[in-house]
Amino acid sequence: MKERKNWKVLYPTPIYTLASFDIQLPRSTEEKTYYVLKSKNWVNVVPVTKTGEILLIKQYRHGIGEDSLEIPGGIVDEEGPGSELESAIRELREETGYATDPSKYKLLSKFSGNPAMFTNWSYSYVAYDVEQLHNVEFDEGEDIEVVLKEPEEVKQLLLDGTIHHPHMVAALGLYFLNLKK
Repeated sequence: MKERKNWKVLYPTPIYTLASFDIQLPRSTEEKTYYVLKSKNWVNVVPVTKTGEILLIKQYRHGIGEDSLEIPGGIVDEEGPGSELESAIRELREETGYATDPSKYKLLSKFSGNPAMFTNWSYSYVAYDVEQLHNVEFDEGEDIEVVLKEPEEVKQLLLDGTIHHPHMVAALGLYFLNLKK
């Protein structure tokens, strides 16, 4: 791995930090400055009920200016062993009121959302036998609607582009691929 030198914070925000660093190009002696967005890691969870339905959420997304059909997810609050799973459990509970025993969670994958620009990782889980056990605990500004769908309906929503968030598409795709094993 090439050494990234001279890290500089250019513009901090509550969600991302625009930063730069210098690195020597692979087939050259010249150094170049690159720009990245530093962010905490992300997590999402494919919640599956005891009857096999998949729990989705509909929420307004400011970036595109419209509602988006997704699975529950958010920011991993703290780094360290188990923090991704703890965050997946928390996000499911807060956004939907649904929960299940922690032993019913399975890591689907860890992936980079955009390795050219982002420094963080995204973790996708599946949670089996979820049921509504709590009241929702929305973050400030969140307004979320819970939507239950049969697996075949979710596949169609993926195919027709209704579910379009790339991290959600990846997680749901991995879930369906794992069913075929």
